[in-house]
Order: sequence, then C-alpha cells, then structure tokens
Amino acid sequence: MKNPLKTETSVGLGLLLARLPIGAFFLTLGYWKLRGGVDSFISANIGSVPHAVPHEWGYHYLQAIPYAEMAVGVMLIIGLLTRLAGFVGAAMIITFTIGVTGIAQQGLPFHPNLIYIGLLAMVFLVGPGKISLDGVWFKKRPAPVMGE
Repeated sequence: MKNPLKTETSVGLGLLLARLPIGAFFLTLGYWKLRGGVDSFISANIGSVPHAVPHEWGYHYLQAIPYAEMAVGVMLIIGLLTRLAGFVGAAMIITFTIGVTGIAQQGLPFHPNLIYIGLLAMVFLVGPGKISLDGVWFKKRPAPVMGE
C-alpha cells in the first residue's frame, strides 16, 4: 500500500501550511507599519541602525521595510516567485536580528527570529510546492520527443 503522505499533493499541502503563517506574519507587520506611518516607524527605529551603516542607507532601508514586508507576505501567501520571497524575507529577518534583536531573548532559549529564518530558508531551498501560483504557472513540462 502506498503511503499517502509521500504524494506530491501532501508535500504541496505541507509547504502551503508553512508559507501561509509566515506570509500572514509579514503582511500584517508591513500593514501595521504603513498604518502607523512610515515616518513614525523610521523615527522610532533609526537609532537601531548600526553605526557602521551610513545614516542615509539606514533611512532608505527603513523606508522600504513596510513595503517589502507586504510584498514578501503576499508572495508567500499566493506562492508567486516564492523562492525569491523566501530569500528576501530571510535576508530581512537576518538584518533585523543583527541590527536590533540579537539571537537571545529573555525567558527563551533563543530569539524567535531564528525560527523565522529557518522557515524562510526552507521555503527558499525547497520551493513553493504544487499548491501555489508558481506550481501552476511554472510547472515542469515534459521534454519534447525528438522524431526519427
């Protein structure tokens, strides 16, 4: 008897269930930052930019974060350019971890950002699965058969 958990559909469903919460997380964070005002977000966080980074670069990066978070969130949820979204999301969380949070959090063995980085790295490396726009639009087509 064939194992039902080793089918392409079950793998696709598992990847969808991994993409949805992290996508919703990014989308929600980006929306909150836009709703609260990008300028107030920048003002509250410009002091967290490492001193080695030029002030203007940090300002522009902070200005882009809400829009990038929303774009990454939507891309993960619908499964469009999913590997790119996983890479960009992981890179963003890595910069937040280096610049702001660190890897330790009081009362926990490590910061939750490490879980987000791992999940986004998995999405980047494994891909979106069958249940995604990528799976529909970019599915592998059989190679043409050459006639004799």
